[in-house]
Amino acid sequence: MIVDFRESGAPQVPVGTVVVVGSGPAGLAAAHGAVDGGRRVLLVESGGLEAADEGTLNAGVVEGHAYAGLVEGRTRAFGGTAWLWHGQCMRLHPHDVAHRPWVAGSGWPLDLHDLGRHYAAAERLLDVSGRGYDVRRWEEHDHLPPVPWDDEHLLHDFTEYARDPSMQATRSRLGRHPLVTVLLHATAAAVRVRDGAVVGVELRSLTGRREVVPATTVVLATGAIENARLLQLSDPEGVGLGTGRAHTGRYLQDHPIVRTARVSAFDHRVLQDRYVLLRGQGRRLFPKVRLSPHAQEAHGLLDATAVFVHDPSPAGAAARRLLVAARERSRGDVRRADLLATARGAGPLALDVLRRVVLGRGSVAPPEAVWLQVWVEQSAEAWRRVDLATGAADRDALGLARARVRWGVTDQEIDTVRRLTRWVGHDLVRLGIGSLAQLPAMIDDDAFRAAAGDAAHPSGTTRMSVHPQDGVVGPDLEVHGVRGLDVVGGSVFPVAGYANPTLTIVALAHRLGERLAAPQAESSARARSTSASSTPAAASSSATAPEAQA
Repeated sequence: MIVDFRESGAPQVPVGTVVVVGSGPAGLAAAHGAVDGGRRVLLVESGGLEAADEGTLNAGVVEGHAYAGLVEGRTRAFGGTAWLWHGQCMRLHPHDVAHRPWVAGSGWPLDLHDLGRHYAAAERLLDVSGRGYDVRRWEEHDHLPPVPWDDEHLLHDFTEYARDPSMQATRSRLGRHPLVTVLLHATAAAVRVRDGAVVGVELRSLTGRREVVPATTVVLATGAIENARLLQLSDPEGVGLGTGRAHTGRYLQDHPIVRTARVSAFDHRVLQDRYVLLRGQGRRLFPKVRLSPHAQEAHGLLDATAVFVHDPSPAGAAARRLLVAARERSRGDVRRADLLATARGAGPLALDVLRRVVLGRGSVAPPEAVWLQVWVEQSAEAWRRVDLATGAADRDALGLARARVRWGVTDQEIDTVRRLTRWVGHDLVRLGIGSLAQLPAMIDDDAFRAAAGDAAHPSGTTRMSVHPQDGVVGPDLEVHGVRGLDVVGGSVFPVAGYANPTLTIVALAHRLGERLAAPQAESSARARSTSASSTPAAASSSATAPEAQA
């Protein structure tokens, strides 16, 4: 059942209903798991069926380095960021979740074995093949022998594109499920807590309606920025909830993206055939070159990956624009110049269509340019953070303090990107493929920082930990010291690796949903969380170390 909060308010929910705040991939997967176990779910969404004026609620304050993900990486609609991402999926690597002494904040309180079957479930929800993401995927394209990178430094990697990135199948199932109520246009303004347990969620609408939904089990699944903000809004002091609240909003990470070099290939087909979107067996793969764990440990580097970006020929670019206009049925976007360029290149374009559809290969036409682009993980630094803006004008349309973001890059991230670029360049020369012409980001730190953008992959702001002195939520994702309040999403990642995060987010959410569907397991997990928590006084003192780093 789908209900509009603006018109009818919040429905009466039976005792024991799981209230999931946020209907993006994390919220959908958590709700799916809970419903499969027989739990009733109230799925609360700030927007409607499609993104509209609620998008203005994402605006906030950015200090220091620009952070586009604050607004451009978020939307308020049933499905959340499932509407925005392009569907690239990849599992984390074992070393991403291991403790690495040279990476601040590294080490998850669970390993990939704990996520194994949940990853498989996430792949089913997103319609991903489950055939892996490593060098073995080249076997599906046996006409393209892989480039023999020096595996001391460089390894093969793939992302696979989900065939249901918007989670349409899951949304449709939940929208008509008898145990689920989807509440639209209802923005969570605060979580209510009493005597160390969650008791409800305060909801507001842009039309002025305000209500509190009573609940003893609440899941926050609103993204890394909003999860932290909502916990802070729920605390009169603006810090957060629970005995690990001093960490709330800190350790914000993303994936800095930097173009580091222009690629000159002796034969453009070697890279253009391999390092573009590959199609085969009904799947789309994006090949990448990743930094080996050996190189990371030997040189004190972060995890990172390099991709080759091919700028299409003028005719190819024109054809792409026409295709987009046709898909969107936007005749106003059709330009005469594009029609002429496409007509002049009709022969080669027809061959390209044959190569893409039948062979799954890239364009036959030489690209206008090829660039090396690097994506790098970030360490957990307390100064990178989300907190509440304090300016008199920094209130949203609901009267709530907006989020304030501080983000940037470190010397370790710069060093990682440059070393990976140099190793790729060395191998291109060694293998007789081509060479690199370095861009200013390779030699000037200010130029690097100016060139670095974020991937709209925020994480780390409610980090997972065994003890509250180290994080906000426990390994079971319950907030330290608050019974019945769970948080899921990229915000719980201690460190994020370089992998696109959505598959891991959905896997964690599925794991949480299973726990919520099993009352005995839930009670045991809460008991463990409570016994591991410290007193409120200890929680207050735990702010000292993070504050000292600000």
